[in-house]
Amino acid sequence: MTLQTIISVPEFYLEIFADPVLRGSIGFILGAVTGSFLNVCASRIPNGVSIIHPASRCPNCNDGIAWKNNIPIVSWLFLKGQSKCCDYKIPFRYFVLESLSAISFAFFFVSFGTIYDYHYLLASLIFIPILMVVIVIDLETMTIPDRFSIGGAMVGLILSFLMPVLHGFSTEPLFIERVSALLASILGMLISSSILYWIGAIAERLMRREALGQGDVKLLGFVGAFCGWQGGLFVIFGGAIVGTVLLIPVMIFSKLTSRKEDLDQGNTVGWGMEVPFGPFLGIASILYFLGFRKFVDDWFETSFADFIIFFSGI
Repeated sequence: MTLQTIISVPEFYLEIFADPVLRGSIGFILGAVTGSFLNVCASRIPNGVSIIHPASRCPNCNDGIAWKNNIPIVSWLFLKGQSKCCDYKIPFRYFVLESLSAISFAFFFVSFGTIYDYHYLLASLIFIPILMVVIVIDLETMTIPDRFSIGGAMVGLILSFLMPVLHGFSTEPLFIERVSALLASILGMLISSSILYWIGAIAERLMRREALGQGDVKLLGFVGAFCGWQGGLFVIFGGAIVGTVLLIPVMIFSKLTSRKEDLDQGNTVGWGMEVPFGPFLGIASILYFLGFRKFVDDWFETSFADFIIFFSGI
């Protein structure tokens, strides 16, 4: 291999990624495939089934699924949500997760596709898919597997050391900046999970019932490792706001449209009903990571500076 060939390879890739349309297309395809894998994780992991073996099978009749019937997004549309081997209705969740993953990855590749933004691209391709699968699993089973929360937090610590820019340091960091970013990640993990733990403990004491699952606490540790303590605080209160905004209309609609016997039996969404908090934390985390981060971090920085000035003048 000649020196010219070695030099031309990165130039070739740079030319490809210089086109935002091509970047978005690559991201969309990669995201659709990732979404299909996330569906496998959401279906198998809560049941203790390997995500590698066996190959894709119909959940109803256990027949193997041909490759042409297993193409992300396309196959669900072509089959109209109907299994080819039997009368099993393929859940709409499969199509939604694959589509959202594809659109998200396309957005990441377009937004962070330059050579200077690869840190944010790599972090996004790890952080957001984990949140997506956590949202689905928590909605369906009201559990959050430790492999995503604790495992994700460990990945966040490693990435923070390797890419300190995630915590506001330079893109060409000194070793001390790497250590500082790692400390910021550790503090974010500990502070975020600790605050949510004590909120849950106090609420449990007041309500005399479990108010918050430990899975939510560990999930906040994962968020804090990637986003720092500022992101963790935003997600705690942002998740509560998101939950309120989404649940109140659902509760009102459920109340107005439910039959009397359903109301008597408590088969509607209402006050006192157990609702997973993880999905709302996940949505707030995505909002912070993809749009609110700059505003939130600037607000905390300004508020902290004003706090110091106020007390230094006393």
